[in-house]
Amino acid sequence: MKTTSFILALLLSASLSKAQNVPQVSYFPLQDVKLLDSPFLQAQQTDLHYILALNPDRLLAPFLREAGLTPKAPSYTNWENTGLDGHIGGHYLSALSMMYAATGDTAVYNRLNYMLNELNRAQQTVGTGFIGGTPGSLQLWKDIKIQACMYWLILRISNKLMTFP
Repeated sequence: MKTTSFILALLLSASLSKAQNVPQVSYFPLQDVKLLDSPFLQAQQTDLHYILALNPDRLLAPFLREAGLTPKAPSYTNWENTGLDGHIGGHYLSALSMMYAATGDTAVYNRLNYMLNELNRAQQTVGTGFIGGTPGSLQLWKDIKIQACMYWLILRISNKLMTFP
């Protein structure tokens, strides 16, 4: 009986795994969706007003400061000035991008471009391609890069020694 149950369970799991190979989700561009008057449209409009109410210069302040540039405004408090500086800025870029894709709102588009241009200015000032808002992040990533190279070298040498004929 146990063997029969096991074989039956094995066959069932094999058939279920094949059924899961069929894509269950179809993706589509946000601009293909137009919300009608509904709680969803109201929520979208609430989000739109909120993201436009945020001061982009306050969200950019940590990135500019870490790049050695003078911020145009002080950072927001809490998350943005207690060690996770710049954290909300990344979420803000995503929110602007998705809101523009969904609405085509030119104010959102202009805000997004302003953020990207300022981040590019910070990145160009640093000169290495790095951009970060966390205090001391430039040195932190330099240290991580050195450590990562050392570990890679050790793994590479170990691999060659173990596979040497």
